[in-house]
Amino acid sequence: MKYNPMVDMYVMIVCDLGRTEEIASGLKEIDKVKEVYMISGAYDIIVKMSGPSPKDLEHVYSKIRNVSGIKTTITLVGYTKNGY
Repeated sequence: MKYNPMVDMYVMIVCDLGRTEEIASGLKEIDKVKEVYMISGAYDIIVKMSGPSPKDLEHVYSKIRNVSGIKTTITLVGYTKNGY
């Protein structure tokens, strides 16, 4: 059985004050975005996207970074290997 590894990329986002809900709604419409959560703490939103490689997700990350009202982002990449 051939195993196809996947990459999950998480983007933690700081938004302009008062725009979190609006931005979160728009992010849900971007292709390959799997989950969007409004959170409390140092960041306002966390986005999960999945694909076969980080390279495959670069255009998605670029779309997120270009959304009006996003001030800063931190990106985390999680790799699966051998089914874990």
